[in-house]
Amino acid sequence: MKKGSGKSPNAVFIALTVVSVLLVTANSYAEDITVSETITNHLSASPKETFFVVEDFVRSGKTGQKFILKHGQCKGQDCKWGAHRTERRLKAKHASSKKVGNEIFYGLSIHIPENFGYEFTAGKMSLFQAKMTGVDMPLWMLDTDGAGYYLKLPHSRSVKCTIGFIEKGRWHDFVVKADYGREQVKGHKYFEIWQNGERQDCDSSTPIVTNKVMGESRSHGWNSNKQEITMRYGIYKWEIGDFLKFTGSKKPKVKTFIQPNGYTNIKFPFKYDWGKELMTTVMYYDEVRIGKSLEEASIQDDAVD
Repeated sequence: MKKGSGKSPNAVFIALTVVSVLLVTANSYAEDITVSETITNHLSASPKETFFVVEDFVRSGKTGQKFILKHGQCKGQDCKWGAHRTERRLKAKHASSKKVGNEIFYGLSIHIPENFGYEFTAGKMSLFQAKMTGVDMPLWMLDTDGAGYYLKLPHSRSVKCTIGFIEKGRWHDFVVKADYGREQVKGHKYFEIWQNGERQDCDSSTPIVTNKVMGESRSHGWNSNKQEITMRYGIYKWEIGDFLKFTGSKKPKVKTFIQPNGYTNIKFPFKYDWGKELMTTVMYYDEVRIGKSLEEASIQDDAVD
């Protein structure tokens, strides 16, 4: 596979700015995030079969990260809830503060393959997201239906924006700014996103972490819960049962249940014969960084290896 160039028109970059308080050392800023600085997300299916460090498919440098997910590969509650995933989670943790003003940027690059589309994503697939411990919905998520990119801020007046359409067969990069501060400041942007260096018309002037979010996180009573916020990237699909019911040639009799968020899902959809299986999904990621400025998290001359 050809290596991407930092100046190539075939690349679009992701860097996320997030205002927060680090729960780790200050060295977590301006850091190249190698695989050793991430861990397998706890619901990832069969990590040894779904995640690989590779040398033949990179954005820059010597190594990249490959995610592959097949029909039926799921773990724990994902299997019941009609979801499956293979994700890496940054070891660096953040927390919501009362005040706004601290900023952190995450950066990463994603390759979109030629066979990307509705069947490839099963209609709903996360590319990367951030969650707080004990909170059901993500604080923010960039997802796709196979045609376009969509930014969701579920706790900020349910903001959802179309970022752009998918261009296949190339590396894509984005820039996102978020602020986890709960203080309401008039005119302050709690979340912004750029694509290809151009700011998109999708932002939030209201906090993306609210007192309701903090209450949900604390409601479980876990002694170890410090309301930690972590970013994770890779493949995550949900509402798989609905997709298979809609696209499959067979219509088995199914059982459903209601999730805590109020959605009704098909229970254990991989157990049924739908007359089809999910398409095997393969995605490549590279150049993961965090920093205190856009420049620190952007593509550098020195690759992340």
